[in-house]
Amino acid sequence: MDGSSAGDALEEFARLLRRASQQLDEAITARLGEPTVARWHVLAALYGGSGLSMSELSELTPLTGASLTRLIDAMVSDNLVQRKVDPLDRRRVLVSRTRRGTLAYQKMRRSLEGTALETIPGARPQLIGELTTVLEFLRAEHPDAAIGASRPTG
Repeated sequence: MDGSSAGDALEEFARLLRRASQQLDEAITARLGEPTVARWHVLAALYGGSGLSMSELSELTPLTGASLTRLIDAMVSDNLVQRKVDPLDRRRVLVSRTRRGTLAYQKMRRSLEGTALETIPGARPQLIGELTTVLEFLRAEHPDAAIGASRPTG
C-alpha cells in the first residue's frame, strides 16, 4: 500500500469486500432467482453442522433481525429447516437443515457449479488483486491477528 494507515486499509478492504459480496450475490441471484439467494445463504451456513442459533446465522449470512426471522419462518413452513431446543442450553433454539433442505441445497450447488468468479461483472482480476493487496497489507501490519484466517466448519 502507498503509505496508507492500517485504518485506511481496513476501510478500503471493507468497501472492496462489500462490492465483491454484492457482485457475487447478483451472480447467484441470476442463477437461482431472487427469493432463493437468501435461502441459499442460510442453507450454506447450516451445511454440515448440528444447528446454529439465530444470532450465529445472522453473523454468517447477510440477513439480520426481522428479515432473518421471517425467512426462517418461511423455510420452516417449506420444511427446509427446523427449529429445535438446544440440548445444552434449553433457553436457546437451534436452526438446522431438514433432509428436504439438504436436497434443496445440493440442487442449488449443482446450479451454481458453472458460476465462476470470472463471470461476475466487475469482479475481474483487478478487484481480486485489490482485495489481495489490502489483505496482505493488513496481515503485515497486524501479524498476530487472525486476518484472513478461515473459520472452522462443523
